[in-house]
Amino acid sequence: MKTHLLLLAGLALSFSAGPALAFKNIEGGDIVTFAAKGSPMAFTPAQWQNYRDAISAALAVETPEEADPRALAAGIVEAQKKLLAAFKADPAYQAYLASDNCQILVKLDMDAVDALLDEAAESLSETAAKALRDVVKASLIQIDNIERSARFRSLKDRTLFAAAYYNFVAATILALLPPDRQGEVTLASFGETTSCKEAGRTA
Repeated sequence: MKTHLLLLAGLALSFSAGPALAFKNIEGGDIVTFAAKGSPMAFTPAQWQNYRDAISAALAVETPEEADPRALAAGIVEAQKKLLAAFKADPAYQAYLASDNCQILVKLDMDAVDALLDEAAESLSETAAKALRDVVKASLIQIDNIERSARFRSLKDRTLFAAAYYNFVAATILALLPPDRQGEVTLASFGETTSCKEAGRTA
């Protein structure tokens, strides 16, 4: 069943714009890219399993009522940063950032996101699945709230800002897809992309 995340406008009142860093990690796009088949850089099986375990642990709540999406997102971003830490000092990573292989999401295909979210939730407990959905919903609500109220210096700044949320969502969902699906899903599976060079991403 489609979740229609953006249509849950009633939840918007539950999440103020708040700290702009919540639910935000542009490097999530790198995770999706490196996990795909034929990636210019790749995670070891151990690195990827540790990442999956960390995301699962971050979503392991006893009851849905106890889950604070902001706190859950903080644990997820920490796991994403840790996964990529080993790549940052590699000159190949800087070369990747300057290449056309580096992409960011500039628009989500909500039907595709809903389908991938449903697929990821199938292997989770009921409470973990709800926690995952709540994190994704809260992320989209927050970026929607901020885009409605913030003034950006340029369209490029706005694009990079939104991409950080979209890439976070993609990397979070990807971690929980069945292992045989993870290599098949690309950043473009989640929506419209553009190159990091075109968007002005430098780090």
